[in-house]
Amino acid sequence: MDKEFNQKSVFSNIEGNNWYLRNKEALNNTKLGYRALERYMNADMRILEIGCSNGYNLNYLEMKTGCMGYGIDPSSKAIEIGKTLYSDLELKIGTADNLSYEDEHFDIVIFGFCLYLIDRKLLTKVVYEADRVLKDNGFLAIIDFDYNFSAKRAYKHYEGLFSYKMDYAKLFLSNPHYSLVEKISYSHDANSFEAK
Repeated sequence: MDKEFNQKSVFSNIEGNNWYLRNKEALNNTKLGYRALERYMNADMRILEIGCSNGYNLNYLEMKTGCMGYGIDPSSKAIEIGKTLYSDLELKIGTADNLSYEDEHFDIVIFGFCLYLIDRKLLTKVVYEADRVLKDNGFLAIIDFDYNFSAKRAYKHYEGLFSYKMDYAKLFLSNPHYSLVEKISYSHDANSFEAK
């Protein structure tokens, strides 16, 4: 297999845009996971969403709480459209393993349904980068699949890619610097959260 073939390069060059184009209509509906974050935010906070797509949910949080919204996504199309739609947001093309922000810059870092697609070889770097840009006593939010076990599945939209489902909170909770404040799970079969 070509050395350059990995999830990051494919999502940065091709599939990030394809994913956005396939899902852009569904993105214009604020997810319950984002609405649940409002109570942790205020107007003085800087919020980073990793995997922000066009910034729709980040814009929702900025409008509801007055926070300052920053977002990164590998899709150049999503970022281009997001900059047009939401000029108050600071949106950039980028990936979770290389955040171009200063240390302790954000009060809240949100993983916006993207961890399941990150190269496993980059996962430790992703954890490091999120921890680096998050302020002490800041909040980390993970909106993603929540499995009690690890699962690897073929990614149906691009041959050779995979999705990885697991309890991503464990990546951070193994560090005593982090503690679980709240965990809620959403079912695709119901329009509500269930306490865990």
